[in-house]
Amino acid sequence: MAGEISGDHHAAPLMAAINAHNPQHVFWGLGGDLMEQEGLDSLYHVKDLSVTGFIEVIKHLRFFTGVMNRVVAECKTRKPDAAILLDYPGFNLRLGLKLKALGIPVYYYISPQVWAWKKGRIKTMRKFIKRIFVIFPFEEDFYKDQGIPVTFAGHPLVEKKFNLPEKDDFYKQYGLEISKPLVAILPGSRRNEMELHTHPVLDTLQLIQEKIPEIQFTLAGLSSLSDSYYEPFKGVSNLTIINDDPYPMMAHADVAIVASGTATLETAFLGTPLVVIYKIAALSYIIGKLLVDIEHLAMPNLIVGERAVPELIQKDATGEIISREVLRLLTNDADRSTMLSRLELLQTALGQPGCARIIASQILGELG
Repeated sequence: MAGEISGDHHAAPLMAAINAHNPQHVFWGLGGDLMEQEGLDSLYHVKDLSVTGFIEVIKHLRFFTGVMNRVVAECKTRKPDAAILLDYPGFNLRLGLKLKALGIPVYYYISPQVWAWKKGRIKTMRKFIKRIFVIFPFEEDFYKDQGIPVTFAGHPLVEKKFNLPEKDDFYKQYGLEISKPLVAILPGSRRNEMELHTHPVLDTLQLIQEKIPEIQFTLAGLSSLSDSYYEPFKGVSNLTIINDDPYPMMAHADVAIVASGTATLETAFLGTPLVVIYKIAALSYIIGKLLVDIEHLAMPNLIVGERAVPELIQKDATGEIISREVLRLLTNDADRSTMLSRLELLQTALGQPGCARIIASQILGELG
């Protein structure tokens, strides 16, 4: 059960690893294109499930209630041998209790960030989770202390095959000039992220162009989102929209502007300086700020344990501030080197390759 694109990316290799043990396994649930390629019979696609923020979820409450009812009904009919839930806590924690009541063993992969906020969710998780598989080493001790069976198998990013072209080939492919600086923009994979990030990012690009007229931009697009979300960027000079292939621009840009989420960790892992931005509905932000109990929001900063990359959240995510940080990383060699040295710490912190294989073996071993 994956309700977001990041969950789709994590689930697909796990499905492949399970099938490597026995290709007769049958998968069904919630997922995306990658899971479907591995054989998922999808009830709902992640593009219809990815909504963030308290207010946004409330607006779609009837839809999500229908999804929940459909999943439970299918479980009663299909009687699965096990359920694997990936992150997506607002939905999956409620679902987990219902699955437990049906006698279905429930595994959780990619922990909800209960160590940061909504710690009361731990009581719920303890009731239904057979085992949780976490992707950050500090999470293992946390769940052990909470009495929940836990395994840290490493982070899937460590074994990810990015299939990156050479820098020269990437620049030639998209008509870019390798002698000119390049800024990559990854504004988010959800509809509400695009809606809230578009104006500050456009302001940012204009301010950067005023300082560095020869600057080039690439923007990560998604074919799963309507083309209308990208229309405002088509008027920006020297900007190329690249659909469904973000990793080359992450790796080969001089600086990246990245919406908070999985892409921040991927960009940092690839060794590109980045500026993290994030905006949500005002009321959602106010409620969230009252509940969150962590010093950093961006995942690279949480892992490193310090402010390794700038976090420009809500009122700080303005064109003026974002452009200032990007220009600093483009022009100040000392600041750039300092960030890169901090990002190198990510390599060792994320463990060794093979997490999907380890998780598959453990689940199948416990199920017999």
